[in-house]
Formats: sequence, structure tokens, C-alpha cells
Amino acid sequence: MTKAELCAECGVPLLISRELNWESNGVISLARSPQNRMVLYESRIIDSLFKGIEELIGLPIEHIVIESRRREVRKYIENRFPAEVKQLFSYGDQKSPEGGLEKEGRNPGLEAAKKVTMEVIDIGRIYGYGDSRPGDEWELGGEYPWRTSIIRHPYSLPFWAGEALGSIEAFEGNEQWVKYEETGDDTYRMITYPGSHPIELKERLKRKRFDFKPGDIAFERCSRCGVPVEIARYVWNLEEGTIADPDLERRMAIYTPSSLEAVLDDLEAELGESIPELVIEAQRRFVKSRVSGENWNRSGTTFNRLTALRGLGNITNFDADEYHLSLNIENPCLHLLLVGMAKALYELAVNRKISSHEWALEAGGELVITIRVE
Repeated sequence: MTKAELCAECGVPLLISRELNWESNGVISLARSPQNRMVLYESRIIDSLFKGIEELIGLPIEHIVIESRRREVRKYIENRFPAEVKQLFSYGDQKSPEGGLEKEGRNPGLEAAKKVTMEVIDIGRIYGYGDSRPGDEWELGGEYPWRTSIIRHPYSLPFWAGEALGSIEAFEGNEQWVKYEETGDDTYRMITYPGSHPIELKERLKRKRFDFKPGDIAFERCSRCGVPVEIARYVWNLEEGTIADPDLERRMAIYTPSSLEAVLDDLEAELGESIPELVIEAQRRFVKSRVSGENWNRSGTTFNRLTALRGLGNITNFDADEYHLSLNIENPCLHLLLVGMAKALYELAVNRKISSHEWALEAGGELVITIRVE
């Protein structure tokens, strides 16, 4: 991998401070596109959430997750990369007289395609997506070497599959599907190949976007690169492609919340209106399985800072007693996960097994949550 530049003071990769801004309103915004956001969130939540939904409905959903993620990534790649980059992955002009690709070094187009591939992989390592490496087809002179990759410690296996599929479809301009096989401990060989998709998703309703409201959250920041000093406590293992929160012993990743929200919208469109409540329940069960009441019996101020640090929004109201919890969150994202998390943490704090809940996205996008126990 290319050696990442690190901040000389706090040690956080400089790509993070160049690309992301921790705002005072609970949003982690993109420096080049302030209206778009990212989250720094536990990555294992993604696959655990999907498995929890499968257990609740008794049906597999991985094919829907992969197809949903593929659709989003292909659209993004097609809009972001110029035609010149896409042409690097056009195999027609790169074949040798024997029918395979010319060896690396003799084919400038292939060499450039590999460079683009490695740049994307290196960014993924810094964002905590895992350790991805090109497959052996590059060295063996395979006709489509970019279709095969090895991924160790993926932040989400179905997301990785969908992202690989969407990227390659966008670059090649044809329809494909993806398969993977486990080749070692948390290690997978992923291959895309021409083929139709096993499901054609319905058109989803367009999610309404709200302007971000201002906030007054203050972070102590690194004097050199400007990221919150709490971020410097995280451990970046760039060889493994992982980010660890040493306080909560959680693996983290930086990703766009819309990627998960889009999948949940597609699941609801395909499987029915019960999906949002199933998402809340699956998240509640997952959080309760991972934390103890002692660890989360904290003040609203601390919870607010943790929520803001992860880019999940700004808690403007926190009112709790032994019978209820009320939360107001401005600029929320992943709102179903926030409801499930709030239920789990409150149940742990008051030592109750179950609770009831109400939630609503108010005008302007504010999330209002009420949790009650008898």
C-alpha cells in the first residue's frame, strides 16, 4: 500500500482532516461538499443489523442489500469519474495477439487502471473498510484482472460485495453479478462476472433532505490538523484497514450514512412497512448484547458528545427518569438506529428488559424519541 501521510502532532491520517469537518451541529461534513455528510460509527453494526432483520423475518436479505448498494455505487462512480478513467477499464483495446492482456509495463492503459484501483483501495484502508488487495489475475495476465480482489477484515461483507460490483459495472459499462468465497480467517476472494441481477429493486421514494441547523458543540482540536482530539485516541491500523475505539473496544469505520439508509429504504420497499420497526428491534438487541448498563449509565451531556463525535446529530433535549426518556436530536441521520440504540441504552440504565417507544421526524428534520417503561 502507499504510505499514508499522518499528522505530526496527533497521528491521524491527513486524508481525514483534509476531507472531513467535525461541525458544531453534530454533523461530520465533507470539506468539498458541506451539504453531504459522513459518520464515524461502529462498522460491525451493519452486518449485525442485517442478520438481526433476517432472524426476525425468517428470510435472507443479503441479495437485496448487495443490489441496493450496487445501485448506489454505480450511480456515484458514473457521475464522479470522467470518461477517460472509465476507458482504462475497456478491455477491447488492451488485448494482446494471444487474447490476454499485455504484461504490466507494456500496456500503459492496464498500468493506469491498476493505479486507479490501488488509489481507491488505499482510501478504503484509511476509512476503515479493511485490507483489500488485487487478485492474482493482474500477475497472470487475466483478461479482466480488476474483477477479482482479496479482502481481509471487511467492514461489511455485503457492502463490500455491492461496492465492488457497482464500481466495476460503472467502469466496464455492463451488467454483472458478484460472488465471494472465504479463503481464510475473515478473508474473502471476491469475483464479479457478467450476469443478470437476481432481483430488480422497485423505485424507492426520494428521501426529503433538510438544511442543517446550527449548533454550539465545541471540540478541543489538534492545533496542527484540526480534528477533535478525541479522534486522536482512535487507533488506525493502515495495514489491516481498521480503526479501533480503545475506550469502548469497538471497530469503527467512516462511511456515508446514506449508504445504509438507502438499503433500509429498499428493504422497506421490497418487504413492507414493518421493516422500520424490525430495524429498531434488531438494533436494540444488538446494542444490548454488546454493552452493559454500567458502561452506559451516563449523563445526557456525555451521550451528546458521543453522538456528535460520530456525526449522528446534535442532542438538544435529554430528559430522563426511572420511567421515561425523551430525546430531541437535530440534524439526525440513521434515525432508526438511533431509536433502537436509545431503547437499548435506557433499558440497560434502568435495568429493564423491555420498553415502549414513540418516534417522529418533525418538520425541519428534528428527530423526537420517547422511551417508556412501566
